[in-house]
Amino acid sequence: MNQTPPTREDFWIHRWTLALGRQPSKGIRHSIGHDCAVLSPFSSQLDLVLKTDAVVEGVHFSPSTPAPLAGRKALARALSDLAAAGATPRAALLTAGCPNARSAPRLREAYRGLARLAKKINLPVVGGETVRTRQLLLSVSLLGTVPKNTSPNRSGAKPGHLLFVTGKLGGSWPRRHLTFHPRLAEGQWLVRNKFPSAMLDLSDGLGADLPRLARSSRIGFRIDPGQIPLSPRATPKLAFTRGEDYELLFSVPPPLTPALLRRWPFSTPLTIIGSCLPIRQGCHTGGLPLRGYDHLR
Repeated sequence: MNQTPPTREDFWIHRWTLALGRQPSKGIRHSIGHDCAVLSPFSSQLDLVLKTDAVVEGVHFSPSTPAPLAGRKALARALSDLAAAGATPRAALLTAGCPNARSAPRLREAYRGLARLAKKINLPVVGGETVRTRQLLLSVSLLGTVPKNTSPNRSGAKPGHLLFVTGKLGGSWPRRHLTFHPRLAEGQWLVRNKFPSAMLDLSDGLGADLPRLARSSRIGFRIDPGQIPLSPRATPKLAFTRGEDYELLFSVPPPLTPALLRRWPFSTPLTIIGSCLPIRQGCHTGGLPLRGYDHLR
């Protein structure tokens, strides 16, 4: 009996997913090629961490952006949020939006860029979806795990806690937003050693993300602009407003600070930029604007 030929969609999905290679088999019963991915349950000593994120051509990257870097960014953005949870990535799903057949080879290169980062951290991509869109789109959903009851959120900061950031800020464009390294190891180490009282990743700039932490924790804060670690040619204002630095912002109780600074095992810079205040004392930025990137502005 003759087999029916694959549809054009099937043909390209096969071509795109070749870059992902053979998926690790441990704990994965079904992955790409099935209606659903089926994974074995994780340990009862772990909490599950779920995240979805998307990049859209014309918003998060331009038509001239090398496609492998666009694919890499799609995965790296989602990984940055898992870093803020102190989580270990376990599996990924990828939804690809393709405008037309002419865009299919470009999307194949985007898959290759995403696959290189996934393989670097031993992350299996176990399935997804393909849809037709007006512009190129990549949406990544992640499943991660973290030791039970250890992952910090945005609401644990208290007056007197110190505010830390990793890395350097304000220099995400024109290229670093495509090549940054998610702070997975740093986030996992911080959570494993129980240093952060609250933590998030800096995706929209200090001027947007720090107020989110403050609102969740019902605190005020004071920032010293001169202490903000800056990328070359960046300014404190850019660190506040530009976004896409993908560094970690977190609060630490003062008694834990000496041990954190002494034991920090990474080459990634670690900087105290301010402190948390009682909410009635307000938010003090040394004149820097409390605004960052806003998708709807």
